[in-house]
Amino acid sequence: MMLISTLSAILFLAWALGRNNLSNLFGSAIGTRMLPFYICVGTASVCVLLGALISGEATTHNVSGLGHITLLSDALLISIGAGAMMMLLSMCGVPASLTQTTTGAYIGWNLFYGESLPIDLITKTFLAWIYTPVIAGFIAFILFRLLRLLLKKYPIRLFRRDAVIRMGLLFIGGFSAYSFGANNIGSLIGPYTTLNYFSETALFFTACFGIGLGFLLADKRVIKTISSGMFPLSPTEALIAVLASAQTLFLFSSVELKNILTALSLPSVPLVPVPLTCAVIGAIIGVAVAKGIDGLKLKIVGKVIISWLAAPLGAGALCYGFLWLCRLGGI
Repeated sequence: MMLISTLSAILFLAWALGRNNLSNLFGSAIGTRMLPFYICVGTASVCVLLGALISGEATTHNVSGLGHITLLSDALLISIGAGAMMMLLSMCGVPASLTQTTTGAYIGWNLFYGESLPIDLITKTFLAWIYTPVIAGFIAFILFRLLRLLLKKYPIRLFRRDAVIRMGLLFIGGFSAYSFGANNIGSLIGPYTTLNYFSETALFFTACFGIGLGFLLADKRVIKTISSGMFPLSPTEALIAVLASAQTLFLFSSVELKNILTALSLPSVPLVPVPLTCAVIGAIIGVAVAKGIDGLKLKIVGKVIISWLAAPLGAGALCYGFLWLCRLGGI
């Protein structure tokens, strides 16, 4: 029963992650009606699986380093605490990050058992959350300016431009989904990798199946928030936002890129899960600054930033409370 409950929890958490994050991968494409919904779902599902299987090991290892879980019941409660907080935020129509809720749940677990917190890893993770929107915004700003110059010098006919943008949204959305799978899969299965109940491959497939179900039942309110609620995006601007966020997640996921930068004595970023929501919103703000910030709805930006603070705090409190209730009930 515990194993069945655990698999159900992974599927639930993966479903919540997919339901909340299709907006970050293809929300702009769907919101601008450049791509059909089911094409986006299928592409995202396949690419997430590929990213998890090919490049998901590094971030998964770092997530498991937040606390050495030895009991299946504890791993289960970490997942439940993180998933419950994600669902609460999603019900409010606010994009939520599993990386933040999982980190918060781990902190709650450490505090409950009186374990010493891995301060270095937590600090790197929290700083990465700050770097993410800044990097994505910078990339989006540069891409917007470059694309504007290119289109002025080499104008494309409207019909052909639409076709190019559609293909771009599809392929770049797929790349974004790949980076998302590589970077965020650790937040789903990290608590279970220190146990001997499941193989990592089985966990990857289970989690990606749940994410695919979540994509299929994506939250339309969150898609609206990302696609038009924060800053109205044209199809071209949507393409830039997706590409910038995908490149940012790739930076925090690629072992090969990190090794190349290290060999060249260049600064590199830690291989930790970062919120895709942060990357997308940073990219949208970058486009808004490049275009003229007048259209940016700061009230919605503030609402999302508050959710970034509420996610780890709320998940930590929920996980701590669930552990306390289990101890009280003698479980």
